Amino acid sequence: MDIPHKGYTIIPNSERQPDGRWLPVADLEASSRGVVEQKPPLRAMPRETRATRAEADAIAVKMAKAWIEGIERKGGEAQVLPEAPRPVAPIETPVTTPRVPPEPRVRAKKPDPLSWPRLHEAIGLDSDERVDRFTRLLAIHSLLDRLVTLVLARKLADIDTALDTTAALPIASRVALALTSNVVSPAAAESILAIDRARDGLLRAKPTRGKPAWDVGGAVESIAPETLRKGLEAAQGLMAALS
Repeated sequence: MDIPHKGYTIIPNSERQPDGRWLPVADLEASSRGVVEQKPPLRAMPRETRATRAEADAIAVKMAKAWIEGIERKGGEAQVLPEAPRPVAPIETPVTTPRVPPEPRVRAKKPDPLSWPRLHEAIGLDSDERVDRFTRLLAIHSLLDRLVTLVLARKLADIDTALDTTAALPIASRVALALTSNVVSPAAAESILAIDRARDGLLRAKPTRGKPAWDVGGAVESIAPETLRKGLEAAQGLMAALS
């Protein structure tokens, strides 16, 4: 936005630097007898760079106003300032800029080598959809694993002993026992086994060509959303039976 100030027009025009920060720059136009003359731009010192263009433009306006005030105090006028071409490369103007408090130093935080995003990337979960599908599969599998043990233990007389005994069995054996004992329906049993097969598929999956051996991105991609939905329905049915 152009800002008129004592015969000049200040035009904030901050420039982005190679490091991504912004150098405060202000273009100046002076009006003399109805003729608008463009003046050399004012540039802040490199240490005055700011994180955003808005911050840099605000500094540029303050810098330009201070420069104009200095010209006025020395008795100068807008129409007699010498013209100069706009420099092609950034230069440092000898104009004294207003003192701006330095930004507080923030100690850079070292990246955590065990961060979740790095782990997800390492095993091939390179999209939010893959991360979500992987997380849902493991959560549903863990829940069903626990619920099948609980419904079987309730069916037996000594629940404490039953928990220890049934928990030691493979989940497929527990599902078969639960089906025989009529504590799960055939549809629920098939959904539970489908989830177990999907989870085991991650263990046996061959990595995509060119990927490390621990990459499971392709295997996760092959898990059908319908399998996850039916597994969740089976879990909800077991929780209702235990309530």
